Amino acid sequence: MKEDVPIDATTTSYGCAAVDLLGAQADEIQDGDRLAQVTVVVPSNYVAVAARRALAARPGGIANVTFLTLRRLAERLGAPALAAAGRRPMSAPVIAAAMRAVLNEAPGVFAPVAEHPATEDALVSAHRELRTVPDTALDAVAACAARASDVVRIHRTVRDRLAGSWYDEEDLLATVAAALRCGAGADLGPVIVHLLPDLTSGESELLQVLAARNHLKVNIPLTGEADADAPVLAAYARAGITEPETETIEPPCATEILSATDPDDEVRAAVRLVTQWTHEGVRLGRIAVLYGNADPYTRLVHQQLTAAGIPVNGTPVRALGDMLLGRTLRALLALPDRDFRRQDVLGVLTNAPLLDRDEHIPSRAWERLSRKAGVVSGDDWPKRLALFVEQQRAGVEGEESELRIEQRHRDADRAEALAMIVDGLRQQLALGEQAQSWAALTGWAHGLIDTYLGDDRRRVRWPEEEQEAAHRVEEALDALAGLDALGGPPPTLEIFRRALDSELDTELRRVGRSGEAVLVGHVSIASGLVLDRLVMLGMAESRFPPRRLEDSLLSDAEREAAGGHLRLRAHRIHDDHRHLLAAIAAADEAVLCWPRGDLRRSTDQPASRWLLSDAARLAGIPDIRTGDLVHHADESWCDHITSYAGGLAQTPVHTSDQELRLAAVARAAPEHPVLLGDNRISTALEVVRARRSEYFTRFDGNLANVAAEIGRPEHTSATRLQTWATCPRSYFFGYLLGVEHPEEPERRYEIDPLERGTLVHQILEDFVREALGEGHTFDAWSAADRARLHQIAETHFNNAEQAGLTGRELFWRRDRTRIVDELDRFIDTDNERFAAGFRPVKAELRFDDVGAALPSGHVLHLRGSIDRIDRHGDGSLEVLDYKSGGSGKYKKLSKEEPHDKGRRLQLYVYGLAARTALAEGTSVSAYYWFLKDGKRHGYSITPEVEQKVASAIDQIVEGIAAGVFPAHPSEPVYGWVDCWHCTPDGLSDAHVRREWERKRLDPALADYVALCEPGTRDDVQ
Repeated sequence: MKEDVPIDATTTSYGCAAVDLLGAQADEIQDGDRLAQVTVVVPSNYVAVAARRALAARPGGIANVTFLTLRRLAERLGAPALAAAGRRPMSAPVIAAAMRAVLNEAPGVFAPVAEHPATEDALVSAHRELRTVPDTALDAVAACAARASDVVRIHRTVRDRLAGSWYDEEDLLATVAAALRCGAGADLGPVIVHLLPDLTSGESELLQVLAARNHLKVNIPLTGEADADAPVLAAYARAGITEPETETIEPPCATEILSATDPDDEVRAAVRLVTQWTHEGVRLGRIAVLYGNADPYTRLVHQQLTAAGIPVNGTPVRALGDMLLGRTLRALLALPDRDFRRQDVLGVLTNAPLLDRDEHIPSRAWERLSRKAGVVSGDDWPKRLALFVEQQRAGVEGEESELRIEQRHRDADRAEALAMIVDGLRQQLALGEQAQSWAALTGWAHGLIDTYLGDDRRRVRWPEEEQEAAHRVEEALDALAGLDALGGPPPTLEIFRRALDSELDTELRRVGRSGEAVLVGHVSIASGLVLDRLVMLGMAESRFPPRRLEDSLLSDAEREAAGGHLRLRAHRIHDDHRHLLAAIAAADEAVLCWPRGDLRRSTDQPASRWLLSDAARLAGIPDIRTGDLVHHADESWCDHITSYAGGLAQTPVHTSDQELRLAAVARAAPEHPVLLGDNRISTALEVVRARRSEYFTRFDGNLANVAAEIGRPEHTSATRLQTWATCPRSYFFGYLLGVEHPEEPERRYEIDPLERGTLVHQILEDFVREALGEGHTFDAWSAADRARLHQIAETHFNNAEQAGLTGRELFWRRDRTRIVDELDRFIDTDNERFAAGFRPVKAELRFDDVGAALPSGHVLHLRGSIDRIDRHGDGSLEVLDYKSGGSGKYKKLSKEEPHDKGRRLQLYVYGLAARTALAEGTSVSAYYWFLKDGKRHGYSITPEVEQKVASAIDQIVEGIAAGVFPAHPSEPVYGWVDCWHCTPDGLSDAHVRREWERKRLDPALADYVALCEPGTRDDVQ
């Protein structure tokens, strides 16, 4: 019951006025006795530190004045009694566990969604709100609707279920009030309740008891804005504290408005302001950078301030789950949900110092091997790694190099070790499914930590912050073990993970030291502080104030029935406004920052209504709109930053060496000392200027200055030469620099076209090679031969399926039927060839040193592999290269166009190799054989053909030797945008072509790029 005791209440504005009032009240209570006890109850620890320092800075200072929050006061007086009664503090997992038990027993209207995590989360949130509401108000809410009635019923059931063994803040307050009535708390002395913005029913009762026991003063904080102050006055009125007659308070106003392009640029501008203020002599501890939304400002502000070398105090960036142990444990527990995807498993192995038999694992090698083995997820780990090991060990027999043999053995051993690690991991994670209690699951989780992290923290000495976070994670696990006391059904692994996630989402302890660093955090933490300078970020509509939807469980109409004990969602905007006004009042100078857009969402953002209100006051006009702010850019109170580069060019303050260098670039000052002394920035500028110039430079692919080091290729293949003609830069990256484009294994719907082509080639190679080895007459392929071809195909089909190359079964059945049809068509077409006098003589002929004399006099030694060579009855040879794709790109091949601008050289090279290997001077023809339709495209290797192709090869060789490796701007094999080697700066095809065409080519180089360009030499000059 509330004691009917009058309470001495005073209204005050925020900032210095509140501190002056508090100091006067402390002096009045102590009445000359500086050691008289005074207790000051404040809304937060931030306010406690700020108020203590502000009072201590006054003449005479303070003594024996204790500052603490109402919660801390309640813990000091009530927690020992509750602990003696065997009750423990309530945590989020405890409430969630009780909520699940109640939903399981009597879900009411929530029966269809009782097991959904969102239902549990919403009801837990509602329980926390309803916990501060008196029973009479709860009855009124329950009477509104069936849904509201069930929400209240579930809340009361959870409250009663937990009451015997657990306690929350309301229990603490009730216990403290009872203890005070019985004479406890004699050492408190007079109490001043300072700037509390709200009072729950329990807090109101405690104030009444304090007023009856001690001399009590209450300082009610007001901003001067009626809408913002109304909830505060209503809360005090419910506590029986009425507003005294006071002078009118003038709402505070910002001193400056800053407009930036987006949040990133906004934060950079804020950090420049902080730097400027420190140059003016303002202490860091008297500066605050605040925001209304944590995303994206928390990380941005910390990153930018850290980069500027400015210490930070306030809200931490990371939670327990973001630290090493929490992150690793979460990743381990999530592996079964995604069927042990390769990326997830390797992420765990790479991002944490996991151990294998007390040795650090070779995570990079495992990534490479699992990719080569084609592991995607699940059962791929044992199957495909085992197949990979078998292939590596079988391949040792054909290797002659000791280095290659050793590499194969090492890869096989590592792949086996990886398979064992993943198998052990899968088995250990499967044990969690068998646990039947919170204690068992907690022990299992501790076991995971011990197995995969061991004593690594002590052995390699983790940073102190990581060790502290790891200790808190283990404490959180131990706390979950106590949930068995709540009874109910055994927890599932999913429920355990959700409970653990709730604990790991707890923020780390506050970073930095108050008074020695810039305060960073949500705008609400500034209420009650005293500052010199303030920056408020994110003043855009929908950011601050943020959009809020109506509560799905308790509508505002139902909340209103609580008689003010439940805050309406629609009225929370008043809390936001009060926080902003309190923050502005706390500082001598306040800057409101507005991000005009958001590059993350590609949207424009109108200025916040509260920023526009202050802008109108600063401009001395009744109203102002978002679009009008730019017209005030020349006024002292408005800072309009046009762009990132514009801000760098205009500001006289730079927060870091990097920003100073960028500013010099933005101001086009290449001779600035900060640029001249930095080779990295000078090189970067050289690259950008060269790419934008009209000249063909080394950054466009002109490596003529190092051509001597590249030289003419002596041994090469037709494929490499074709690569230069198709895309010179691909040649440079792939063959000269050895840069590979790793192909990530994936669960395919269909077999990859390249894999399909390889499969068909292997089938035909085995078939023809076997026939040659058995001395087949090749008069015709018989029915037995056709059956044998099908058998060989079946063997390769099974191998492809085992390797996971065939895709989904439905599509694979279709594709293998088509492949078999192509093989039958091959038999039929080949029989026609046999009838025409052709006989196979070689299958998969490999050649390593076929000399090609070029018109320049250079002899090029070629290597490669020919699918098949047939001999006609007249002695002539015909080279065949199987193609499993379409024939559209090859239709133009003929004697007149034998190489397609250097992109089709294989037929000539293969023909030359066949002539060299089988019969010098013999007539040779070469064709691509398209298995899908039986068509062939090619030509006879005549002297005219040889001259044309040799000339094209000569130009390619000379282009390579001259160091010409431009990005190809038109129709490369893989398409311009998809060509990962070449795409510069993400530009479009049309734009890049225009840029390329305006480059001025040296005449000596233009000849070499003619092959890789459409049209004539004049087109690219």
